[in-house]
Amino acid sequence: MSFVRERMNMDGRVAVVTGGGQGVGRAIALGMADAGARVVIGEINEETGPRTAAEIEELGGEALWLLADVRKQEDITALVVAAQEHFGRIDSMFNNAGGNFQLPALDISANGFDAIVRMNLKSMFLGSQAAARAMLAEGHGGSIVSTSSVAGLRSGGNQTAVYAASKAGIMGMTRALAGEWGEHGIRVNSVAPGAVDTAGRLRNMQGDPWERSSGNPMGRIAQPEDIAGAAVFLASDLAGHITGQVLAVDGGASTS
Repeated sequence: MSFVRERMNMDGRVAVVTGGGQGVGRAIALGMADAGARVVIGEINEETGPRTAAEIEELGGEALWLLADVRKQEDITALVVAAQEHFGRIDSMFNNAGGNFQLPALDISANGFDAIVRMNLKSMFLGSQAAARAMLAEGHGGSIVSTSSVAGLRSGGNQTAVYAASKAGIMGMTRALAGEWGEHGIRVNSVAPGAVDTAGRLRNMQGDPWERSSGNPMGRIAQPEDIAGAAVFLASDLAGHITGQVLAVDGGASTS
């Protein structure tokens, strides 16, 4: 077996994916299963969560779905506990779930600000913390990959100020946690998608020309699999010496 195939092989490993029932999360869950990992899917949608788990099992993999709202610490903790109880360990944590609602910065309330930060940044920290604690208790390292956004790197259109701040916060948290946990063999990275062809993106367009277009030099929006490919790579041993990094998967949008 070549070193590439060997280091991409995740047989015996266990991954937790938040928001794993649809869009980018679904693609990550399928990608990890295809690489050999057993997958715990946390999903708030009671239709897409079990459907993705069933899809993995139909393809010969092992998956478990739990109803999970990442705004609730107990739901995040339950995902990690489920990985340990059902599959015996946790090796990879994907903090993918998040959200946004678009309002002009002049109109958003303090509660609205808190809600977006809670969905995106706080959930990322709590997921990372729960996974790292479990990995340390199990006596091994692992990988944590979080979904940020190109909005944290550049202006991404109107009505995204708080969302952009929360996603930039994920980038800063990624670097800080990587520095703190590297000695334990826990790698922490994030992916920063640009425009992605998902149902969530269509709901949030609201006629914004930047959102409707590709907004990047490659002239197309990403498919969920484009983002998932980067995330699965970062979780694999091919990225074994990569930590504290933000990988923009945006067709070059952040270069302009």
